[in-house]
Amino acid sequence: MPYKVRKKACKNSSGKKGKYIITKSNDNKKISCHSSKKKANSAVKAKYANEEIEEIIKEVFEILLFESKYSDSRSEESCRYGWPEFSEKEFDKKGLTTWDEDREWTKQYLKSIGLVK
Repeated sequence: MPYKVRKKACKNSSGKKGKYIITKSNDNKKISCHSSKKKANSAVKAKYANEEIEEIIKEVFEILLFESKYSDSRSEESCRYGWPEFSEKEFDKKGLTTWDEDREWTKQYLKSIGLVK
C-alpha cells in the first residue's frame, strides 16, 4: 500500500501537536501524526516493513493449511524441508527499513523452527 507524508497541522493520539501526517496515496485521510518529517518518513518505512512481514506470515499459513488439508500426517521432515518458497536470501534483501538486527533475528528464528532453509 503506497503511503505519503504530507505537511499539515495535526494532533497525535496522545494529544501532542504535529506538523506532518501520513496518508494512503489514494486517500487524504490521516493515518498518523508526527512532529517532524524525519519521524513521519520513519513511520512510513515501518508500515512497509510490517506489510512485508504480514505477507510472509500469510504465505506460511497458506502452506500450513494446504499441508494439513492434503496430507494424512505431517512429519517433522516435511515441515523442515518442504518450504521451497522461503530461503535465507529473502531476509538478506535490503528493505526500506534500516533494522538489520530485526531482519537477522527473524531469519534466525524462522531457521530455528525449520521454516527457512
